[in-house]
Amino acid sequence: MSSVNVVWKGNCRSPEARTRLLDYLQRLARLSDSYLRPGDRPQFTVVGEGQTPPRANIELVDEVRKGEILVSSDITEHPETLIVRAGEAGLPVRAAPDGSAHHIVLDEVRVRGIEFRLFDPRGLYPDNDRMSFVFIDCPEHHFLDGRLVKVTNDGDVTLFSCPSLQLKSYLEDWTDCLFSWIRFFLMGDLWWRRHEELHGYHDYRSVFESVQTTRGSAVAEDATFEAVISTFTQHAEHWRCEVQRTA
Repeated sequence: MSSVNVVWKGNCRSPEARTRLLDYLQRLARLSDSYLRPGDRPQFTVVGEGQTPPRANIELVDEVRKGEILVSSDITEHPETLIVRAGEAGLPVRAAPDGSAHHIVLDEVRVRGIEFRLFDPRGLYPDNDRMSFVFIDCPEHHFLDGRLVKVTNDGDVTLFSCPSLQLKSYLEDWTDCLFSWIRFFLMGDLWWRRHEELHGYHDYRSVFESVQTTRGSAVAEDATFEAVISTFTQHAEHWRCEVQRTA
């Protein structure tokens, strides 16, 4: 079976919802990290002002980026609208070198969030195995505020682009479950594609609605996330045993 590239993007304008989401994702990140071999597990790090730490399996991001910052138009489902809004705000826009997108140019912006390595005992895609939920915190430009990005560096240039993850026969259905949970409870603008747009959301939404109706919103949010965590554990345990058995 061939691999699949999962991409996600969206906008969470509520700081309170972003905080709740990141609290949940820290639990998931710590669980994923607990399955990695001790020798593969760098110290948990916080990335902040002026720091350039070695890449860790879990990075908490809370920093002001300065210099040449390029925000790719691919962070939204409607790149043309984003570019128009940037023009209206008087921000420079330039075409990407490969012509695949346009870049909005900023000279300073705050980002907050989490990026972590997703456990796969096979280690198939070491260059594309990280889950990124980092948000632009930019209330002065409402059309950018709260948008999800993946942060990469190229010399003195910072690029904000669309997060993605590569999977093969492992955690594929689970990512639909996780993203469906996030979209339903905390981030109604979240969009993803795995084979097709919002893959699996219709079915998971029905389950979440049922739990919400019978148990209330707050209890349903926590209880269904426990199910997300439990399902991840089942997949991780199964595949770790399979790899050990065939080693």
